[in-house]
Amino acid sequence: MAPSGSSKILWLTGLQGGKSVLIDRTRKKLPTRSSLSRRPTPMKNDTLLAEISEYCRDAGMAESTFGRRAVNDGKLVTRLREGKRITVDTLDRIKSFLNDGTPARRLPEPPIERRDPAGNFRFFENRQKYLLFVHTCSEKRVIAQRVALELGSIHPRPPALRVFDAGVGDGTVLARVMRAMHGRYPHLPFYVAGKEISLEDVKLTLDKVPDRLFEHPATVFVLTNMHYAEAPWLTPKSPVAAAATIWKEVVLTGASSGEFETQIGELESFLEENWRANVSPRSGMPVYERPVALVIYREDHRFLLDAVIPRAGKVEANFDLVIASQPYRAKSSLTFRAKKIIAPLARSLRPGGRLIGIHSYGHDPGMEIIQSVWPDENPFSVNRHEILRTVKYELGSSGRDLNFNAYADHRSIFRYDMEALPNEVTGAIGSSTAFAAWNAAVYNAQIEDERLTDITQSGRYLDATREVLRRHNGLWFYDESYVISRRRD
Repeated sequence: MAPSGSSKILWLTGLQGGKSVLIDRTRKKLPTRSSLSRRPTPMKNDTLLAEISEYCRDAGMAESTFGRRAVNDGKLVTRLREGKRITVDTLDRIKSFLNDGTPARRLPEPPIERRDPAGNFRFFENRQKYLLFVHTCSEKRVIAQRVALELGSIHPRPPALRVFDAGVGDGTVLARVMRAMHGRYPHLPFYVAGKEISLEDVKLTLDKVPDRLFEHPATVFVLTNMHYAEAPWLTPKSPVAAAATIWKEVVLTGASSGEFETQIGELESFLEENWRANVSPRSGMPVYERPVALVIYREDHRFLLDAVIPRAGKVEANFDLVIASQPYRAKSSLTFRAKKIIAPLARSLRPGGRLIGIHSYGHDPGMEIIQSVWPDENPFSVNRHEILRTVKYELGSSGRDLNFNAYADHRSIFRYDMEALPNEVTGAIGSSTAFAAWNAAVYNAQIEDERLTDITQSGRYLDATREVLRRHNGLWFYDESYVISRRRD
């Protein structure tokens, strides 16, 4: 009961320290247990959204499905992105769903893509096919021209123009692109990095480095055998692999390409000892024995390049241009391409940076040769639109500042040819020309060796090849390209 003469209403609510406690409810109403449970949480939505996006990607679940299953609200994620707040009870239910790893809630991980090492058309046992294809077809030159077009759309920032080649091969494309870079930016420092697991290809690439460092001395050139998700940062994800990383820095002295070539040639024993690969027992894919980072630059430009030279454990990606030319098998799954290759590369872009992806398209005379022998063969069933759609989903909220550009066919699709002399096709087609065309077709379509045995013994493959060459008066192939770019702001 209120004291006499008081205009306020006080209530005896209990004892505290042995004394009665009077609460003035006219000033402030006590929060009840139920009202506390309805009070919005101060947790930032961005943190929660990141957890939800990661869960949905791992489980292959739509965000609306997550909302319905977690809190019976299909628009939950949309509301969070709009900045709406949630109660403690709702947060508890979301956390409970995120932490519940039972099969009934979380969908299983997609199976590891397994492949027979004999079907690996980017590795040691197919060197002959690869080299014959490279030296009889214009693909490398045409791809370099297509990549060079992107140089007009990038926006380099100090201290260097940064380029990453996700699969250097024999270095032909990268060397041509570096020539184009020098022509457009003759005075900018370059940081050029590339991934390649094949020892033979690394040697062929290094043969082209002396001339590039002579023409453009302000260049840091880096090669690594790390995975796609590691190579841009030169940092293995596994702590064990990180501890075993071999970091080799080669500082070139002199001022001529001949002197540089001699010093780079001395790396052969180092490469043969350390640039080794095994076949993964889980996936059948070639993997490094030990991760290696090889850094090459000129001694007389060390001072200028000090801020550009990478240091172990302190490497940033932030690339202006990423080249992803034929980085995956034609028959690899869409999920594998997006999750293991393109999405990690897209994350390595700096603001204003561009990733250009290129792969075989089909629908060309080369495919006619293949289908004349294997009518149901269709290795190019995944197009650029599907890849970009899957990469966008894989990146989730982390891809909000990226643009995914498939472009129209006339801009995306380009052609390259088998370079034969005119009389080799218009006249009697000799066995060497027919064999070169057949090799180019089966290499491009990535036909496994064991499937070729019966066909090559019969000899009818050459007849089918000659027929296509006569019909089209030559042989050509189509590639398609796409671009992922990060907004400048």
